[in-house]
Amino acid sequence: MINIIALTTLLYLIQLLTPNFFKKESGFANRASKALKNLSESLPVFLAIAILSIVFEVEANTFLAICWLAARLIFVLIYIIGIGLANKTESSNGPDKQPIRSLVWIFSVAFLIKMTLNLL
Repeated sequence: MINIIALTTLLYLIQLLTPNFFKKESGFANRASKALKNLSESLPVFLAIAILSIVFEVEANTFLAICWLAARLIFVLIYIIGIGLANKTESSNGPDKQPIRSLVWIFSVAFLIKMTLNLL
């Protein structure tokens, strides 16, 4: 589990830098910033559950943590690349509707819920 926490931290650090690799105010930079914000919202929950899993020796959560990390990686790639982005121009405002991204996000939340239930 400690390795997964370390890889998750690496993903976060990479996402911190990612918006800087794109042209400022481009769609890619904006989506990278939004993906970072999204990870920042779920990261504390994951870290708390992961640490509790270590403390209480809940081995079943190791596989779920790997699944969560994989889902988050897929999520950020879909988000930044814009896979499934329906007819949205770089300059348009409003939410980015990406059903595939939303489905991956739901899976990542489901992994967190299952990890939490395993702690009970």
